Amino acid sequence: MMLGAYDGRNGKSADVFRRQDEAWRRAYAAATRLHERFPKLELLVIDLAFIDVRGMGRFSPQMRSFSGSAKAFFAIACPRTLCLDGGFDLDPVVLAMLSTEPTTSNGTLECRGWMDPTRAENTRCLLRMHYRLDARYNTPQASIVKRRT
Repeated sequence: MMLGAYDGRNGKSADVFRRQDEAWRRAYAAATRLHERFPKLELLVIDLAFIDVRGMGRFSPQMRSFSGSAKAFFAIACPRTLCLDGGFDLDPVVLAMLSTEPTTSNGTLECRGWMDPTRAENTRCLLRMHYRLDARYNTPQASIVKRRT
């Protein structure tokens, strides 16, 4: 996910990463709540596993859980520390899944960020993220019948 563009002419690399982090914070802050965006959804759980095909690092799996009051923000930052303008945008995947209301979906995305600010094509990040989405939908509450004893 490219939230902010890198301009190699100005600034130090620390400034580039600071701007990138600020762009992610702004995008998160602007996101609506899950129950506002997807009223039928009660809970969404995302399991993530990262595969480095280049063998440069190992990354821990992650699990993210979204209940009704959580922000409906499905962008995942690349766990590779020095990746610029990378990450994974699960928003289209979540939208597609919820439009047909299945309970699970899985697949793989590839990070298209850069490991080198000069952006030479051979410095693409290319970290892969395997995901599994599990959704639980709101069910209409059955009317409760009280009995007199």
